Amino acid sequence: MRTALVDFLSLDDLWERPAPRSRIIRVPVVGWLSVVDLLVAATGVLVIGLTVWLQQVQVRVDTGSVWRQVVSVLVLGLILCLRRRFPLTQGGASAAHLLIGSFLTPLVSASFFTQVLYFVSLHAAVAWGASRRAAWGLIAAVELALLGWVAVIFARTNSLAQIMKDLAPQARGVNGLVRLVVLYALINTAFVVGAAALGQVSWREARALHRAREQAATIAAQRSRLADQAVVAERLRISREIHDSVSHHVSVIGIQAAGARRAMEVAPDQARQALSAIEEESRLAVTEMHSLLGSLRQGTGVDPGLSDLAELCSGPHRHRLDLDIVGDTEAVGPALGLTVYRVVQEAITNVEKHARAAHAHVAVRIGPDQVEVEVTDDGRGARTSPLGGTRPGSTRPGSTRPGGTRPGGTRPVGTKGDSTGREDSGLDGGAGVGLIGMAERVAAHRGTLETGPRVTGGWRVLARLPLVPGESS
Repeated sequence: MRTALVDFLSLDDLWERPAPRSRIIRVPVVGWLSVVDLLVAATGVLVIGLTVWLQQVQVRVDTGSVWRQVVSVLVLGLILCLRRRFPLTQGGASAAHLLIGSFLTPLVSASFFTQVLYFVSLHAAVAWGASRRAAWGLIAAVELALLGWVAVIFARTNSLAQIMKDLAPQARGVNGLVRLVVLYALINTAFVVGAAALGQVSWREARALHRAREQAATIAAQRSRLADQAVVAERLRISREIHDSVSHHVSVIGIQAAGARRAMEVAPDQARQALSAIEEESRLAVTEMHSLLGSLRQGTGVDPGLSDLAELCSGPHRHRLDLDIVGDTEAVGPALGLTVYRVVQEAITNVEKHARAAHAHVAVRIGPDQVEVEVTDDGRGARTSPLGGTRPGSTRPGSTRPGGTRPGGTRPVGTKGDSTGREDSGLDGGAGVGLIGMAERVAAHRGTLETGPRVTGGWRVLARLPLVPGESS
């Protein structure tokens, strides 16, 4: 019971109900006063004034000074105009009006419509008060003042005896007087506490509505941010797909074209071999581009995976590239398989463009909880070329190792190394973007990526990707 009461009173709640504005309550505002408050005050003044006038004219009741009655009614109307702009101030003022008016203008204060306006004033003090402690403190002070007022009235006048005579002429003794005093105390308490309780209910509903609006605004903002993030993520995904699928083939075409141009005069066979590689890469580029566009437009494209690594690492221009796949390839899902494929594709593209390597090795190791992709090269081979700086296009039959496949092929011809080790293929950019895309793909699967030179020479790309159970389905 105590917990429920403390929760209802909300004494420690710091939320402040905003003053009425046209944007909040959607009603006109005159200056800083709500039209609703002005109408309530005007209606109350007219009704009370009409009631007092009828009592004076028809009933012939002695109401005292007319001007005093008029001033009392107008002051009450002014107090009601402030009921939501300055709720605590008008609540205290209405209580003072009740106490003072009971002596100076009893007919106005005792009117039924005036009592209704007092109730509305106390309700507004709690419903719109900025501080819960101050609002309930005001209610407690008003209740004590009213109880004290009842005690003074009964003690200093003959009101109690007159009421007893009117209500129960046969009643005698102290018990009747005590019951009457208790009844009046309960009536005043119910009047004040009832107004305050209804005001607290209104305040709690306003707080709940405010929090619901805040939550709706937060949800809308989060939805907007998620939509923006989804757009950015999709743009990055499309960028990575285009880079990985097109840049690889275009880079190889550029390297082979440069080699064919240089070997045209001195090594026609190697030039023809390079042109064949250009033809093959062009066809593969077109095929992969069609698949990519189909995937982006309708989701009908088939993304490459582990089963396509053998074709990626084979070909007449990849003789010195070995491939080993160890483990159960069926355990790798399509999304993870695409990431493995793109990592290998970007790594061997960088080897062909920049590594000046005579030999490269691709190893895919599938374990129970992760997939490890390692691409290494030896960073040698350009100086022994008979073409004055180009790597030879010698051919070595492919071989098969336990647990994996190693297709054969030829290394690119016509590539020339500079003093920094970067190959001059006519296509100088894109390496940084490729590494960034590779890192993003690995990070999307909560994996790790390591790139850097090896102690024994050459370069290594090592990606470790967690293998999620059930992902293969």
